[in-house]
Amino acid sequence: MSKVFESTMINGMDLNNRFVRSATWEGMATDDGSCTPKLIETMVRLAEGGVGLIITGHAYVTREGQAGPWQLGIYDDRLLNGLHQMTDAVHGAGGKIVAQLAHSGVFADPALTGSNPIGPSAIRGVSKHEIREMTSSDIEHVKSDFSRAAKRAMLAGFDGVQLHAAHGYLLSQFLSPYFNQRKDGYGGPIEGRVRIVLEVLEGIRSQVGDAYPVLIKINTRDFIEGGQELDDAVTAAAELAGNGLDAVELSGGTGLSGKLNPVRTGIREESDEAYFRDAAVAFRERRTLR
Repeated sequence: MSKVFESTMINGMDLNNRFVRSATWEGMATDDGSCTPKLIETMVRLAEGGVGLIITGHAYVTREGQAGPWQLGIYDDRLLNGLHQMTDAVHGAGGKIVAQLAHSGVFADPALTGSNPIGPSAIRGVSKHEIREMTSSDIEHVKSDFSRAAKRAMLAGFDGVQLHAAHGYLLSQFLSPYFNQRKDGYGGPIEGRVRIVLEVLEGIRSQVGDAYPVLIKINTRDFIEGGQELDDAVTAAAELAGNGLDAVELSGGTGLSGKLNPVRTGIREESDEAYFRDAAVAFRERRTLR
């Protein structure tokens, strides 16, 4: 029997198999990010189909981090009721569900957020809007936003959380030398660029404890000139794994990566599948993956 059908455990979270529904943008939330019956139904159908773990669509942890319309939100306590309805329904169908926590950084939509995007550096050419480089105060606010969102996820009954550090979102931007050109302790070599992610993880652990599953989705490569490469991605994941991270999901690409963006099309042969397989081997050798 293939190993993907075997049960497994992530920090106490029992999974019936190793099939994971990766996070997507469903576009089924309300304008303010509230959960809807249609979104709940979608999650329940996944659970009924037998997938071992469901990861929600990227849920924004603060209004200034919203990427697009009808995106799920987890930025305010008033959203808890709808989120709890989602987890109750999924658990009733025998499933497990993790909330993906996200901030879109330089790719935030000012038409939705009401402010210009923020990012590790005020780089040009990635947005039609002026990007503001984050101050130390901004960084502290973002860390707090993530930790409070993780606490909400736990209160809402989610089985764990996943940090979205892929696809050019804010945490991914800090990891990438293309987006992160800072000269302070949050920039430079990978040891500096991973710092905010480590501090976000530390803040989350302070809110949810050590027995609550915390995962991450990370780019193996950005597939853009001057972007994050595999060696740095492995180093970052190893550092996180040594500081309380429970599992890593591999991905790659950004909205600037052309054909190698996160949404791959034209998959017609087996050789086109599993396009992060070689990267997974490198992660496994450093014992960063379960």
